Amino acid sequence: MELKKEQFVNLHGHSCFSLFDGFGFPQEHMDFAHGNGSKALALTDHGSMNGLSYQLLRAKEMKAEGKDFKPIFGVEAYYIDSLEEWKTLRNEIAEDKKRAKEVDKGDSAMVVEDEQRNDKRALSRKRHIVLLAQNQKGLENIFEMVSKSYSGDYFYRKPRIDWELLKKHQEGVIVATACLGEASPLVLCGNCKKRARKPLSRTW
Repeated sequence: MELKKEQFVNLHGHSCFSLFDGFGFPQEHMDFAHGNGSKALALTDHGSMNGLSYQLLRAKEMKAEGKDFKPIFGVEAYYIDSLEEWKTLRNEIAEDKKRAKEVDKGDSAMVVEDEQRNDKRALSRKRHIVLLAQNQKGLENIFEMVSKSYSGDYFYRKPRIDWELLKKHQEGVIVATACLGEASPLVLCGNCKKRARKPLSRTW
């Protein structure tokens, strides 16, 4: 029995440009989606839009072939609540390390090691959020955010954006949930409620 093709549009997908999390080139994703009845597909690689040129080229080829298919441009960004709050935390941790010059041997050394590990976790904490371009302005705004996420203090182990940057470049951008690393699913985790509630309660 042949399965009926559904016109489902996936708004969150990863290509080979999402290291360790995606598979296949963007054009292969587009061909697969079209072959299964979809008329559009979003590419939301982690922290970059390196697959966009492949989307554009394949979309032009598909149009020339008479195929009705629309590429949706986007990114799965790494999100923190506030860059300023993060910088304050970083400075506090640095000051704490300066004050802890003398460490006793034995159990106290283990305590310090645990504290350093917790400090790294706190500084590296981030969430995932999907940004989709609704129009040309939205695409330009996503470009701007992705570019800034790799500069200055925005970049810490990963390229990140914060609330203020997102608010500044919101025009033409559709914001959606991502994976379980996004703020909304974290509400379901008992030990994550306080962390997750803050961004969910904000409005434009």
